[in-house]
Amino acid sequence: MSGRAWLLIAWILVGAAVLIVHAVVLADVWLKARKIGRRWKLAALIPFAAPIAAWADGRRISPLLWLALVATYLGLRLAG
Repeated sequence: MSGRAWLLIAWILVGAAVLIVHAVVLADVWLKARKIGRRWKLAALIPFAAPIAAWADGRRISPLLWLALVATYLGLRLAG
């Protein structure tokens, strides 16, 4: 397989991981959040606001994982 094929596979896998982690962050904010108000929950519908809302609620791992995966995806996109 060529290098471009491996890059495409990496884009797909990391992109899927971003979507899954984003769904987890969004579910954390909408279903488990207790420290934030309704405005933060509504703001979490905006993709880049979801990890901020989760961080404001006291979650630490899922927003950092979200950020790392998005940075990895952007890095892969810039490499291609």
